[in-house]
Amino acid sequence: MIQRIQTIFLLLTAILMGVTTFSPLMVLNGGDKLLYSFFPFGIGQLFNAQYPTWGVIFFSGLSALVSLINIFLYKKRKVQMKVGTLTSLLILFFYVTLYVYFNAYTSKYGLAFEGIQYGLILPVIALIFNVLAILRIKKDEKLVKSLDRIR
Repeated sequence: MIQRIQTIFLLLTAILMGVTTFSPLMVLNGGDKLLYSFFPFGIGQLFNAQYPTWGVIFFSGLSALVSLINIFLYKKRKVQMKVGTLTSLLILFFYVTLYVYFNAYTSKYGLAFEGIQYGLILPVIALIFNVLAILRIKKDEKLVKSLDRIR
C-alpha cells in the first residue's frame, strides 16, 4: 500500500535531504572580510569549492537515496523499519562529518564561524519525518499482527 502516510513522510525525508545536498550550510569568515560558504560539496565562495568536503555530500546524498528506496519496500514492513533506522543513522553521520570537517578547516585555515544557513536545519526536519515514518510503520505492523491473531 504505497498510499500510506509513512510514504509521504519518507518522501519528505528524501526531498529534504536532496535539497540539503545542494544548500549552503553555514557562513565562515576567512579574515580580511572574506566570507566563505560551507556547502556539502566543499567550502568556498559562491559554488567555487576551494576545500572539498566529500564526506558531507556522501552522507546527505546517501540518506536521500536510501529514504527514496525505502518507499518501495512497503510490502516488507520489518525491512522498511530497519532501512528507516539506517536512514536516521546516515543523517546523524551527516552531522558528525560536518562537525569533523568544520573543526579541521577552521583550525587549519583560520576560518571563523559567522552564521548558519537553512541547509543546516533541513536534516533535522528530515530526521523528524523519518522517525514519524518509522513509528507509523511499527503501528501498521502491530495492526497486521493483531489481525493475524483474530483469524
